[in-house]
Amino acid sequence: MVFEIRIRLLNKLEEVLVEYKAGNLQNFDTALTMPTQTFGLPEDYFEKAILTKAEGNTAKTVFSWVIKDEQTTPWSVMTKWADLWPSSATENDPIPHQQNSTTTIYSSRKIKIDDGSNIEGGASYVAYDAKTADGQIVALGELFEKRGFTGEDKHQIILRDATNNFSIYSQKGLINRISFQKAGTDPVTWNASIELTIGEVVDATA
Repeated sequence: MVFEIRIRLLNKLEEVLVEYKAGNLQNFDTALTMPTQTFGLPEDYFEKAILTKAEGNTAKTVFSWVIKDEQTTPWSVMTKWADLWPSSATENDPIPHQQNSTTTIYSSRKIKIDDGSNIEGGASYVAYDAKTADGQIVALGELFEKRGFTGEDKHQIILRDATNNFSIYSQKGLINRISFQKAGTDPVTWNASIELTIGEVVDATA
């Protein structure tokens, strides 16, 4: 049985802007926390302790997988950079970003082509092969970083049984941690992990 994780970036209307399929799943952990207050009775046994619901429930999901070079693209949806962020994000940038990210090519929003003397001095931004391990981690780190205080974008995690083609788990919220690790003993792969806090994403107000 083969499992995969689908990681999605959604807009406020819950349209899918980006979708990535994470194979080579290592660990998947989801936890629901239901806070309670306990008051033990001084002259009775523990079974008689008084329990009260103290706060609202919260949940988090953490999973990890191995990123490697793929023969086919792990990206099934890729919205171009210019449509993901407002023009104000780059209006002071003297070098225009490339506009043509696809499911096989990802144009970075911040890594510029090295002109041989200074990595920040290139004429344009690097376009990565989105099937390679390095291209995947660049795209994941840039695309799934939450920007701003609005509820405009949110994240969705879907755990699927890829062998029998059905979903086991699906939740929405915000990714609050992304981690990438590379070991010198295995330089061609990356170990990645994501932590999702589950809930409704709303606009922040004063």
